[in-house]
Amino acid sequence: MPRKPRPTHAGLYHVASGATRPDPFFRDDVDRGIFVVELATMLAREDVVCVAFCVLTTHYHLILNAADSALPRAMHRLNWHYARAANRRHQRVGHAVGGRYMAVPLEDDGHFLTCVRYVAWNPVTAGICKRPQDSRWSSYATTVGVRRDYSFVDAARILGCLARTRATAIQRLRGFVEAPTASSALAAWQAPAARRAA
Repeated sequence: MPRKPRPTHAGLYHVASGATRPDPFFRDDVDRGIFVVELATMLAREDVVCVAFCVLTTHYHLILNAADSALPRAMHRLNWHYARAANRRHQRVGHAVGGRYMAVPLEDDGHFLTCVRYVAWNPVTAGICKRPQDSRWSSYATTVGVRRDYSFVDAARILGCLARTRATAIQRLRGFVEAPTASSALAAWQAPAARRAA
Protein backbone atom coordinates (compact mmCIF):
# COMPACT_ATOMS: atom_id res chain seq x y z
CA MET A 1 0.00 0.00 0.00
CA PRO A 2 1.51 3.39 -0.95
CA ARG A 3 2.48 5.70 1.87
CA LYS A 4 0.39 8.80 2.41
CA PRO A 5 2.25 11.86 1.08
CA ARG A 6 3.43 14.31 3.69
CA PRO A 7 1.93 17.82 3.65
CA THR A 8 3.93 20.44 1.77
CA HIS A 9 1.74 23.54 2.11
CA ALA A 10 3.18 26.69 3.66
CA GLY A 11 3.06 26.85 7.45
CA LEU A 12 4.52 25.72 10.73
CA TYR A 13 5.69 22.12 11.13
CA HIS A 14 7.05 19.93 13.88
CA VAL A 15 9.76 17.93 12.11
CA ALA A 16 11.85 15.07 13.46
CA SER A 17 14.29 12.56 12.04
CA GLY A 18 16.67 9.99 13.46
CA ALA A 19 19.18 7.24 12.92
CA THR A 20 19.13 3.83 11.37
CA ARG A 21 19.12 1.59 14.41
CA PRO A 22 21.15 0.66 16.37
CA ASP A 23 23.56 3.47 15.46
CA PRO A 24 23.19 6.81 17.27
CA PHE A 25 22.48 9.69 14.94
CA PHE A 26 24.87 11.88 16.93
CA ARG A 27 27.79 10.07 18.57
CA ASP A 28 29.23 13.11 20.32
CA ASP A 29 29.18 16.90 20.48
CA VAL A 30 31.30 17.13 17.32
CA ASP A 31 28.50 15.40 15.41
CA ARG A 32 25.96 17.74 16.99
CA GLY A 33 28.07 20.73 15.99
CA ILE A 34 28.27 19.46 12.40
CA PHE A 35 24.49 19.09 12.33
CA VAL A 36 23.94 22.62 13.65
CA VAL A 37 26.25 24.00 10.93
CA GLU A 38 24.35 22.03 8.29
CA LEU A 39 21.05 23.30 9.72
CA ALA A 40 22.23 26.92 9.53
CA THR A 41 23.49 26.36 5.98
CA MET A 42 20.19 24.84 4.89
CA LEU A 43 18.24 27.76 6.37
CA ALA A 44 20.39 30.23 4.44
CA ARG A 45 19.62 28.45 1.16
CA GLU A 46 16.00 27.36 1.49
CA ASP A 47 12.76 29.24 2.07
CA VAL A 48 12.42 27.89 5.60
CA VAL A 49 12.74 29.54 9.04
CA CYS A 50 13.83 27.62 12.14
CA VAL A 51 11.63 28.60 15.07
CA ALA A 52 13.04 26.06 17.56
CA PHE A 53 15.17 22.92 17.66
CA CYS A 54 16.86 20.37 19.87
CA VAL A 55 19.52 17.78 19.07
CA LEU A 56 19.65 14.57 21.11
CA THR A 57 21.52 11.28 20.53
CA THR A 58 19.24 9.14 18.39
CA HIS A 59 17.25 11.95 16.73
CA TYR A 60 16.50 15.63 16.49
CA HIS A 61 13.41 17.87 16.59
CA LEU A 62 12.78 21.06 14.61
CA ILE A 63 9.94 23.53 14.46
CA LEU A 64 10.08 25.07 11.00
CA ASN A 65 8.07 27.76 9.26
CA ALA A 66 8.20 26.68 5.62
CA ALA A 67 7.08 28.33 2.41
CA ASP A 68 4.86 26.39 0.04
CA SER A 69 6.61 23.20 -1.19
CA ALA A 70 9.88 24.18 0.55
CA LEU A 71 9.91 21.57 3.31
CA PRO A 72 10.81 18.41 1.32
CA ARG A 73 13.73 20.10 -0.41
CA ALA A 74 14.98 21.62 2.84
CA MET A 75 14.81 18.33 4.71
CA HIS A 76 16.50 16.43 1.91
CA ARG A 77 19.35 18.93 1.93
CA LEU A 78 19.73 18.86 5.71
CA ASN A 79 19.66 15.09 6.16
CA TRP A 80 21.77 14.36 3.09
CA HIS A 81 24.54 16.81 3.96
CA TYR A 82 24.64 15.80 7.63
CA ALA A 83 24.68 12.07 6.80
CA ARG A 84 27.46 12.55 4.27
CA ALA A 85 29.58 14.51 6.78
CA ALA A 86 28.93 12.04 9.61
CA ASN A 87 29.71 9.03 7.41
CA ARG A 88 32.95 10.63 6.32
CA ARG A 89 33.94 11.45 9.89
CA HIS A 90 33.18 7.97 11.22
CA GLN A 91 34.40 6.11 8.10
CA ARG A 92 30.96 4.64 7.71
CA VAL A 93 29.05 3.73 4.55
CA GLY A 94 25.34 3.25 3.92
CA HIS A 95 22.27 5.01 5.20
CA ALA A 96 22.63 7.16 8.31
CA VAL A 97 19.06 8.47 8.35
CA GLY A 98 16.42 6.03 9.55
CA GLY A 99 13.54 6.25 7.10
CA ARG A 100 11.35 9.22 6.30
CA TYR A 101 11.34 12.33 8.41
CA MET A 102 8.22 13.14 10.43
CA ALA A 103 6.36 16.35 9.55
CA VAL A 104 3.30 17.40 11.56
CA PRO A 105 1.52 20.66 10.66
CA LEU A 106 0.91 22.97 13.62
CA GLU A 107 -2.47 24.45 12.87
CA ASP A 108 -3.14 26.79 15.81
CA ASP A 109 -1.33 28.65 18.60
CA GLY A 110 -2.24 26.08 21.25
CA HIS A 111 -0.79 23.20 19.23
CA PHE A 112 2.24 25.30 18.28
CA LEU A 113 3.10 26.35 21.85
CA THR A 114 2.52 22.86 23.19
CA CYS A 115 5.02 21.63 20.61
CA VAL A 116 7.50 24.37 21.59
CA ARG A 117 7.30 23.12 25.18
CA TYR A 118 7.68 19.49 24.04
CA VAL A 119 10.81 20.27 22.02
CA ALA A 120 12.32 22.29 24.87
CA TRP A 121 11.69 19.44 27.33
CA ASN A 122 13.10 16.68 25.12
CA PRO A 123 16.69 16.98 26.44
CA VAL A 124 15.35 16.76 30.00
CA THR A 125 13.21 13.73 29.18
CA ALA A 126 16.25 12.10 27.56
CA GLY A 127 18.30 12.61 30.74
CA ILE A 128 20.76 15.02 29.10
CA CYS A 129 20.07 17.93 31.46
CA LYS A 130 17.89 18.81 34.43
CA ARG A 131 16.08 21.88 33.05
CA PRO A 132 15.12 22.97 29.51
CA GLN A 133 17.28 26.10 29.75
CA ASP A 134 20.37 23.99 30.56
CA SER A 135 20.60 22.17 27.23
CA ARG A 136 23.54 23.24 25.08
CA TRP A 137 22.01 21.68 21.96
CA SER A 138 18.60 23.31 22.12
CA SER A 139 17.45 26.73 20.96
CA TYR A 140 15.31 27.29 24.06
CA ALA A 141 18.06 28.92 26.15
CA THR A 142 18.81 31.29 23.27
CA THR A 143 15.14 32.19 22.89
CA VAL A 144 14.80 33.17 26.56
CA GLY A 145 18.15 35.01 26.64
CA VAL A 146 20.14 32.57 28.79
CA ARG A 147 22.59 31.85 25.95
CA ARG A 148 23.52 33.54 22.67
CA ASP A 149 24.44 30.53 20.57
CA TYR A 150 21.98 30.22 17.72
CA SER A 151 21.49 33.44 15.80
CA PHE A 152 19.89 31.52 12.91
CA VAL A 153 16.84 30.71 15.07
CA ASP A 154 13.96 33.17 14.69
CA ALA A 155 11.71 32.87 17.73
CA ALA A 156 9.54 35.89 16.85
CA ARG A 157 6.58 33.61 16.10
CA ILE A 158 6.82 32.06 19.57
CA LEU A 159 7.15 35.34 21.42
CA GLY A 160 4.45 36.99 19.32
CA CYS A 161 1.93 34.44 20.56
CA LEU A 162 2.53 35.49 24.16
CA ALA A 163 2.86 39.28 24.37
CA ARG A 164 3.59 42.43 22.40
CA THR A 165 6.80 43.25 24.26
CA ARG A 166 9.80 40.91 24.16
CA ALA A 167 10.44 41.03 27.91
CA THR A 168 6.86 40.10 28.79
CA ALA A 169 6.76 37.41 26.12
CA ILE A 170 9.95 35.81 27.46
CA GLN A 171 8.61 35.91 31.00
CA ARG A 172 5.40 34.18 29.90
CA LEU A 173 7.29 31.67 27.76
CA ARG A 174 9.49 30.71 30.71
CA GLY A 175 6.43 30.32 32.91
CA PHE A 176 4.85 28.10 30.27
CA VAL A 177 7.85 25.96 29.34
CA GLU A 178 9.51 25.65 32.73
CA ALA A 179 6.33 24.72 34.59
CA PRO A 180 6.89 21.28 36.15
CA THR A 181 3.87 19.60 34.54
CA ALA A 182 1.96 19.94 31.29
CA SER A 183 -1.23 20.87 33.15
CA SER A 184 0.44 23.70 35.06
CA ALA A 185 2.09 24.82 31.81
CA LEU A 186 -1.32 24.99 30.15
CA ALA A 187 -2.65 27.09 33.01
CA ALA A 188 0.35 29.41 32.72
CA TRP A 189 -0.40 29.90 29.02
CA GLN A 190 -4.18 30.26 29.34
CA ALA A 191 -4.02 33.05 31.97
CA PRO A 192 -2.19 35.58 29.74
CA ALA A 193 -4.34 34.50 26.77
CA ALA A 194 -7.50 35.21 28.76
CA ARG A 195 -6.16 38.63 29.78
CA ARG A 196 -5.38 39.48 26.14
CA ALA A 197 -8.88 38.45 25.06
CA ALA A 198 -10.60 40.45 27.81
